[in-house]
Amino acid sequence: MGVGVRLSVHWDLDTKRLAMDARVLKIGECWLDVGRHGIVRDGELIHIEPRDFSVLVELVEHAPNIVNTPALLRKAWRDKEVGDNALHQAVGRLRKALGDNARNPIYIQTQSKLGYQFIAPVVGVATDQDDGLELSPVAVLPFKDYSEEPANPYFVDGLCFEISNQLLRLDLQVVSLDRAARVQRRGFTDLEVGGRVGARTVISGSVMVVGDSMRVTAHLGDVETERQLWSDKYDRTLGDVFSTHTEIAERIVESIMQQDHRRRVSVPSKLAAPLRAEDHQLLSFGNRRN
Repeated sequence: MGVGVRLSVHWDLDTKRLAMDARVLKIGECWLDVGRHGIVRDGELIHIEPRDFSVLVELVEHAPNIVNTPALLRKAWRDKEVGDNALHQAVGRLRKALGDNARNPIYIQTQSKLGYQFIAPVVGVATDQDDGLELSPVAVLPFKDYSEEPANPYFVDGLCFEISNQLLRLDLQVVSLDRAARVQRRGFTDLEVGGRVGARTVISGSVMVVGDSMRVTAHLGDVETERQLWSDKYDRTLGDVFSTHTEIAERIVESIMQQDHRRRVSVPSKLAAPLRAEDHQLLSFGNRRN
């Protein structure tokens, strides 16, 4: 493999649950890279959609125990009401990414009327080598409203909340939205805000609504180097607010994670750094406006 590795996986004797203390796990013949939100198979990094990745991590974390369907739905979809078919489709996509077969599985076993079980061997690996971009902790700042007439403030706030929610699903540390907003109101630049709240990277942006058209612009900045790492814009027509929040937030987070992928060397030639604590502060908007 070309690097020295240290095993960092142990079994919790009370719960028999795998405690994942590495950002890279050897699962069967593949690698699960938690830090890069993907699977490495045959030397190629395969990006996994956030909800699918949440399902996979939950299964691996509880291996070799069965995880019931309601638990997987809660983990990946949170409070959103979806049927079992959504989970079935997610598992199907995971099997395709892993090169697995539902009839003769080597990774994910269906347990009829119960749920799913991860059956491949799991080994955790970590090294001190890491040339890649480290996103976390990340601060999501309130997006600026450049509309001809001020847009509904709850739309802008809701978009930022959904971006933070998507990041939390990737097990990234996210600075409290309320805390970031309070510091921003004191007149600091976006990157200065990031430094004052202890963030490594900052997501900021703007919303502009003209008639029935909307443009959302998002940026990712590195606090230490003061460089803009990524920027993009998303043009949409106004429709269902909640679905628009989710769709744009998923696109933003997916693009940011892909930027992270391109800046790293593929596993296993170099491996990601150890996992940090999984506990995250509760998100809170509070009163952003004076």
